Formats: sequence, C-alpha cells, structure tokens
Amino acid sequence: MAVESINNLWGTAENPWNKKRSCGGSSGGSGGSIAAKVSPLCFGSDIGGSIRVPSNFNGVTGLKPTSRRISVVGHTYYSDA
Repeated sequence: MAVESINNLWGTAENPWNKKRSCGGSSGGSGGSIAAKVSPLCFGSDIGGSIRVPSNFNGVTGLKPTSRRISVVGHTYYSDA
C-alpha cells in the first residue's frame, strides 16, 4: 500500500495545494480534483482508507460508505470461500 496515486497515462497525482506533497493513495486523483474544484463529487469504496486518506491529504470531506448508506449495486465482492 502506498499513499500516492500513479497512473501510466497521467503520471503521479499531485496535491493541488503543494506540488511537493502527495494527494493520497488509491482515490488520490479524485481527492485532488475535488480540492482543485475540477469535480464537485467523486464516488469510491473505502476498505483500507481509500476515501479517508485522500480526503485528509487534500483538505476535503470524505464520506465512508457504510452499510446501507450508499448503494452497493455494481460492486464486486471477493471471498476466500
């Protein structure tokens, strides 16, 4: 797990407030785009901090999708069983 977002097309996502800092891992690009006012809202799932860490790094609000708060239609669940 890394606390940075890297994309083969765009490269490393940068924090909109300080280009020397990370915007967070997993959904960091989404957190950075909300902080830079490029997008008003982004969606994601939060298992290991994928929403909470980028929202913290970018100074925006993240809402963890707990049970029945947000629809799970379209999500895929993996199981060892």
